[in-house]
Amino acid sequence: MMDETEELEPLFDYSRVQPLNPIDLDDDLDDYEDVICVDSKKRKISQAVGNEKTNGKRVTVVDIEDDDWLPPPPKIASNAQKTIDEDSTLKKLRLKKQELASFAESAKELLKDVEESSKLEIDNSLQSSVVGVDEKSTEHSERAKIVVSVQDKDGTKQIRMFVDDKFERIVKTYAEKIKCNLKQIVLSFDGDKISSSETPASLGMEDDDIIGVHVKSS
Repeated sequence: MMDETEELEPLFDYSRVQPLNPIDLDDDLDDYEDVICVDSKKRKISQAVGNEKTNGKRVTVVDIEDDDWLPPPPKIASNAQKTIDEDSTLKKLRLKKQELASFAESAKELLKDVEESSKLEIDNSLQSSVVGVDEKSTEHSERAKIVVSVQDKDGTKQIRMFVDDKFERIVKTYAEKIKCNLKQIVLSFDGDKISSSETPASLGMEDDDIIGVHVKSS
C-alpha cells in the first residue's frame, strides 16, 4: 500500500529552528570569582568561596554593614592632647617648685635676720652688763670706807661702812636685834644726838670714832 510505504512528513520541521546556546551551570559558576554570603542577622566579613580569577584580578568583598572595615581614628589628636596635658602638669609642678624654693629662701633669710638680731641684742646686753659691773666696781672702789665703833650697854663693836652710808642701817640692825620700834633707838656722837639720816662723811668722822646707841623706853 502506498500509504504504508510512503513516509509521513512530520507536522513540524525542526531543522528550520536554530538551537539556542545551552547554558552549562558548572561552566557558568566558573565565570565568577567570589560568591558573597550575606547574613542579615549577624555582621561579619564575607569570605571568598572560590579561588578563580576574574580578568586577572582578585575581588575583595566586604560586608558594608560591618564597621570593622573602617580605618581606626587617628591617634595624633589624643597623643597631642596627652602631650598638652603633660606639659601643663609639668609647668604647674615647676611653678610650685619655684614657689617652694622662693619660700624656703625667704624663710632662710628671715631666720638669718632673726639670728643676727638676737645675737646683736645679746652682745649689747652683755656689753651693758659688763659696763654696769665695771661702773659699780669703779664706784665701789672709789667710795671710801671707815671703821666706826658702836657702843651700847653691852659693850663696843666695830662696824666697817662707807663714809656716805647713812646711820639708819645701824638703827635698823639694833631695832631688829632687840625687837623694838625704830623710834626708840637714839644715836649720839661726841655727846650730841644725831639723826639716822646723817653719814660719817657729813659728821667728819674718822676711823675708830665712837657712835653711842641708846634705847628709849616705850
